[in-house]
Amino acid sequence: MARLRTYMLIVFILAIGCTGCAGKSLNPGTETPSESAHASATTLKVLYATVEAGSEAVIHAAENYEQQTGIHVEVSTFPYNSLQEKVFTELSRMSSEYDLIAIDTPWMPKIIQHLEPMTSYIRKAESTTGMDDFIAKLFLDTSVFDKDTPQRAPIALDTINLDQITAAGFDVWSLPIQSNVLTVSYRKDLFQDEANRAAFKKRFKRELAIPNTLEEYEDIAKFFTRDINGDGTIDMYGTTLMAGKHESNFVDYKSFLSDFGGKLFDENLHPVFNSESGVKALETYGGWILRRKVTSPDVLSYTWDEVEIAFGFGQAAMGMNVHDMKLHPNVKGGQVGYFMLPGVKQGDKLVRGPHFGSWGLAINKYSEQKEAAYVLADYLTSADVQRDYLQFRQHVTRKSAYVAAKKMNDESLREYYEVLGRSLSIGVGRPRINNYDQVSEAVQTAVQQYLTGKKDARTALDEAASKVDRLMKESGY
Repeated sequence: MARLRTYMLIVFILAIGCTGCAGKSLNPGTETPSESAHASATTLKVLYATVEAGSEAVIHAAENYEQQTGIHVEVSTFPYNSLQEKVFTELSRMSSEYDLIAIDTPWMPKIIQHLEPMTSYIRKAESTTGMDDFIAKLFLDTSVFDKDTPQRAPIALDTINLDQITAAGFDVWSLPIQSNVLTVSYRKDLFQDEANRAAFKKRFKRELAIPNTLEEYEDIAKFFTRDINGDGTIDMYGTTLMAGKHESNFVDYKSFLSDFGGKLFDENLHPVFNSESGVKALETYGGWILRRKVTSPDVLSYTWDEVEIAFGFGQAAMGMNVHDMKLHPNVKGGQVGYFMLPGVKQGDKLVRGPHFGSWGLAINKYSEQKEAAYVLADYLTSADVQRDYLQFRQHVTRKSAYVAAKKMNDESLREYYEVLGRSLSIGVGRPRINNYDQVSEAVQTAVQQYLTGKKDARTALDEAASKVDRLMKESGY
């Protein structure tokens, strides 16, 4: 209630103290917001995604905000591709229709000029914002950019410090509201079955346990690939993969690449994913499909949606996705657990590099009620509200929300949030480039060419790297 009173006081102050600066940005150090910001005390409009960014949780929170403050909040939701088109269209025509906009991180370099930096607003509300409660790696990747050179990587911080961020030439451009990272869902009931445990130990000379390395994961996948009903046909596979020509295959490959110590680009934004590490990553990934055959042949058309269906109907013992997966009620006795994406041993060090990305709430530069929009964004990403998001299985972005998740009654959810939080702390984000979609598609094509036998891994990656190099030069990098 104390936080709510603080929000209401801020909104009240905004509503009575603004004159003479309609439509202007709030500059650092100024105290008088725009007069038109008082109109925001009646209606605020939010442009948001659908389930991929936890729309149910956000709409619920917006309804609570409306009840508590009297400010009407309209949340318009669109599926990913439609949302991207809508966001780019609205901003390109400098529309003031929406006050807050959900931004997927790869969009930021293209649209940052159309957004309002939040740094000055955060300074005003620093006592209530709790910046140091955000997961630092996630916040830096999602929200911290240099407007003039958005490709520049943010400084490394263990705890968010606004003074250090601005001193290094960056601003905060959004507040993280939802996070995604590649994790593994697995059939805990199969892992705990005594017959399976004994058979696995006899075959592999070790206990059947959560794998730490991709090599251990492969052994388990081989073990669970089997003919269950004795009809001579494999009807359960060890794992799923998202190998269709789609952003999901880029996510899979990028994670394997990071595990093997590789990168997409060097510090000068030259493509280097065709390195020895890149080739090894692709051959390992493809080997599970082509040689080990621990996945269904259908994975060559799978994205995150098909993976969820296959795992949910008991067709795989393990599956990778950017959210938790559940079993269909028809899978009798099934129980789901979760673990971090396994890594690769580099000497004595275990290297893990799960893909991660996040959604942020950004202020439309052309909004006529920016101050009130910030107050709403602050509320929707606040610690109290994020703890409430747990009931919706939202991928929260604050450390305190993950602490709260440890007290949830559902054991499976407690386990998932523990894995999600640890994975986010080591995740590898996407490149900060304005032609991300083109680069992703080039890599997707190379992966598919290898998986379908059209080219060997080295040739496919070399040709993709050459294409990406040309695309980067065309984009001014």
